Amino acid sequence: MNDGIRLAQKQDIPGLCEIWKQCFSDSEEYIRTFYRENFARITVIIYEADGKPVSMVNLIDALVVGRNTQQNAKYLYAVGTLKAYRSKGYMSAVLRHIVNQAEESGRALFLKPSSPSITEFYKPFGFYTKTYVRSVSLTPDESRSLTCDDISFAEYNRMRDTAFEYMPYVKWDDEHINWCIEENKLFSGRTVKITFEDKDYFLLGYPEDNALIINETDLSVSQLQNLSGALCSLFGTETIKAYLPCSSCDEGEKIISSVLYNTPEINTYVNLIMN
Repeated sequence: MNDGIRLAQKQDIPGLCEIWKQCFSDSEEYIRTFYRENFARITVIIYEADGKPVSMVNLIDALVVGRNTQQNAKYLYAVGTLKAYRSKGYMSAVLRHIVNQAEESGRALFLKPSSPSITEFYKPFGFYTKTYVRSVSLTPDESRSLTCDDISFAEYNRMRDTAFEYMPYVKWDDEHINWCIEENKLFSGRTVKITFEDKDYFLLGYPEDNALIINETDLSVSQLQNLSGALCSLFGTETIKAYLPCSSCDEGEKIISSVLYNTPEINTYVNLIMN
């Protein structure tokens, strides 16, 4: 039996699902949907022990885009180890393998920490740089008319690139944007193009506990407040919580969005990295 690090294969998916279930609160239906829709486009690095995957890191392609630069990157997602195999160094071995590959290729790495304290775990592997977004809570004004339509993943991505090109940001390919929109639907969300004051804007959001969670938009805080009543009516919520780039917003709470490895773009806007 050859224990060690390797790429996951399709036949490993049940084992990957078991790791995911033990580490995170997502439903089995969501986990299986994720792998069914995404396994062909992602890379999964696993540590195998006792003939099965016991640690895993899912890697998704991205670009870190600066004003005059583009750097290949990987997003580390659903990082976890089976409970019975923790504290044995398996995850550390997988992360060192990923970091070494990134160093050799000049690739950037980033991940969204499940809590601020978990960032300490990644420091020894070189994930020192923290990026932030603003979390803004809004109480709706009186409802007004709202002009909006559903938006395709291709148009969303085009509008997104135009909106964020003035700041360092993570750029996704159309496949990832398509998954984010489809994933948003799983949470009863909508992804829409809003026409306001003769200009088009995008918004991806979903309702949760009577609040509209806006994962991403290029609307400003003042525009969101102006449209808050209509947006709450559209999504059937009572309040709004929006995550906005620090470069364009100085209101609300500054929260950690991600930790980065091996990139000079230290103030990168990192969002739309799934629920």
